[in-house]
Amino acid sequence: MENKELLENYREQINTLDKELIYLFFRRFEIVKEIWKIKKDEWVKPLDNNRWNKLLEDNLEVSREFGLEDDFILDIWNRIHSQSLKIEE
Repeated sequence: MENKELLENYREQINTLDKELIYLFFRRFEIVKEIWKIKKDEWVKPLDNNRWNKLLEDNLEVSREFGLEDDFILDIWNRIHSQSLKIEE
């Protein structure tokens, strides 16, 4: 396969993965909405610091196995968490 074809193939793979990521974010936030309905009914605060800290620890541990930088993962998860809290307002 020529470099040009190889490059195009990789770009198509990235495009597909990007769409999958967007869909996964959508699904995650749909679940957050369902969780928020339960929390509202039970008068539970949106933020559970213990769960959040555990989630970060677990995700950092997994990401390190793949050689991803902590700052990168922390940035992503903080942004995801921020969006989740907006949904739960």
